[in-house]
Amino acid sequence: ESARATFGGILGLTSEKMEDINDNIGSTVYDNFVSRSMASKGTLDQQDMMFLANIQTKLGLSADQGEKLLMQSQKKVLSEEINDIMDDPSPERLKAFREKCNMMGMDLTEDVGISAHRLIRMFESEVTPALKSGDINAENIDVLTEIQESLNMEPNECETVFQNSVLRLAKQAMDLITSELLRGRDENVVDLIKEIVRYTAFVDGELDLAVEEATAFKVYNIYEAFDFSSDDSKKVEESKELLKIALGIQGS
Repeated sequence: ESARATFGGILGLTSEKMEDINDNIGSTVYDNFVSRSMASKGTLDQQDMMFLANIQTKLGLSADQGEKLLMQSQKKVLSEEINDIMDDPSPERLKAFREKCNMMGMDLTEDVGISAHRLIRMFESEVTPALKSGDINAENIDVLTEIQESLNMEPNECETVFQNSVLRLAKQAMDLITSELLRGRDENVVDLIKEIVRYTAFVDGELDLAVEEATAFKVYNIYEAFDFSSDDSKKVEESKELLKIALGIQGS
């Protein structure tokens, strides 16, 4: 190590070239070690950091250089991981990824390099299944704040994306309801109507649905015939009124 500069001089290397070579070696060492460790353990532990500190010393790197190489290596690994996840995104994988980044203190935009467009896709991919299943409803929206803060997205941006998702899912549900009713399969629309009722609570019934009058009244009558004996009567009436607004039969 002490003869490194002398040896480089014998080879005719400038100090700048030697530093460049040293950085390249350090980058390769860090990349290999960080990728292996994160693949096996998910994140780096204290023992890993001690090993990297030793490598930093042996390579003659400053603390700032070592930190920069570490950030670059982690960014590379996390970027590859999110690319793989987005090929087939699932709420579980997305949640695990953003929580890992949060635990590592890595900002998804600044540190990992995830674009604003991809953040929106991540938000939609995690929120949409929860909306459809009812895990996210008007009485349980804390998870939305948790996802928004974890992704470090602007609240207004998330609100817009969320509302658009609600409107899109409501239209999809209404299209399926119309199709089933046309085929005389009224029994198949029960869960779909309940889904739409959940969505009405987010937007005060304003789901921008285009529903023919006959279909609208049929849907409402089916919902009104549900067994609400175990439900809060006030909430049931509120849901009925919101459904009327969504179906375009307000005041009828």
